[in-house]
Amino acid sequence: MDYSLPPMDAAPRPEDGTALPEIKTTLPGPAGTAWVDRLAAHECPAITARRERRAEASGTAQDPIVWERALGANVWDPDGNRFIDLTGGFGVASAGHANPYVLARVRAQLDELVHGLGDAFPSIARIALAEKLAGLLPGELGQSIFASSGSEAVEAAIKTAVMVTGRSKLVTFTGSYHGLSLGVLPASHYREEFRSPFAGLLHPYADYEPWGELPSLDPADLPAAILVEPIQGRGGDRCPPSGWLRSLRALCDRHDVLLIFDEIFTGFGRCGELVLAGTDAADGVVPDLICLGKGLTSGFPVSACVGTPKVMAGWGLSRGEALHTSTFLGHPVGCAAGLAICDLFESGGLLERARLLGGLMEEGLGRLQEAHPGRVGAIRGRGAMRGVEVLPATDSMTICRAMLAEGYLVLPAGEQGEVLSLTPPLTLTAAQWDGALAALGRAL
Repeated sequence: MDYSLPPMDAAPRPEDGTALPEIKTTLPGPAGTAWVDRLAAHECPAITARRERRAEASGTAQDPIVWERALGANVWDPDGNRFIDLTGGFGVASAGHANPYVLARVRAQLDELVHGLGDAFPSIARIALAEKLAGLLPGELGQSIFASSGSEAVEAAIKTAVMVTGRSKLVTFTGSYHGLSLGVLPASHYREEFRSPFAGLLHPYADYEPWGELPSLDPADLPAAILVEPIQGRGGDRCPPSGWLRSLRALCDRHDVLLIFDEIFTGFGRCGELVLAGTDAADGVVPDLICLGKGLTSGFPVSACVGTPKVMAGWGLSRGEALHTSTFLGHPVGCAAGLAICDLFESGGLLERARLLGGLMEEGLGRLQEAHPGRVGAIRGRGAMRGVEVLPATDSMTICRAMLAEGYLVLPAGEQGEVLSLTPPLTLTAAQWDGALAALGRAL
């Protein structure tokens, strides 16, 4: 079976998404600017363009690049400029943008069934993906609640913990990011300004410094769960020290508190493992609930909260209407994409490819750090999830713009925006990575 992964040493070719950048116009070009003008006229100003904020922060009102199409690690704008996406679409493009094998499975599903009926009548694709995840995940993680976004998956995990324990508090960590929907906003400590306008609506959670002293739990007022990213993503690609997650697991067991891993960012090859749960990178720890998304489908809006049968039994049996569901629960087309991604990890060599890419990134960024000791601080992360600390931190956006001018899409991370976050498609080739590394060196 052809799983359509270009070899790591593939020659640069636009027809399979392995090409190097090609910039034909000033950025953004006239066609892209016209599209942003149309968008700015009809979309909430807090979401689109952000011209005024960018102008105030940088002195330059630079519009965003408009995406017209994408393939592999390449993205094209309406002016014909070709970029390399070092963001991986926020870490989504595990198999590359528009992976041919994934698209073939999606097209086949479109011919059969486009939409199911939530919890009422399940589709075959949904059943198959739930079964597949149960076989791939560690320990007894085997019963799923599907959703459309990462935020919804985390909300499902929180609701599950409340149902199991009868308690309503949650322990979270500073710098954490679990989404911005109202249900998970109290748990996302990445930026205080994301929460402060809605403080009157939020149930306050206890937040602790990650990787430091373990949370202090009051036996008389225990939380329902501790929610943690095994590597903080948007918080700056921060990894815990060896043994910390094991100690956290022991703390939860001692107090009968559930442990939730948010692996929406770290899962599906991003950090060199299918998921970090159960691996040495997470001290062998298997949580009670795991949240998955992003790389699960390589571009389709499907996520999942997966728990052990014992934990999921806390919901009880349906009494005619499910306590938790949604219109697009287990959407058949997204589930078909998820099944294709599982194939690529099981038999298509995508996990091996992710490990090769992670090794290249680690080695190359180490050389970059040595070459720029006054400009590069810590190199963070694991696998193909890497953060480059910029010195001084205020230069990060300048470097992102310089990279964009050369055709490389990069975003900042960290609570002060001090980290360049590199989460490219796992199909990025050696030539594309070498080009990105050289461009980053010039920008520094």
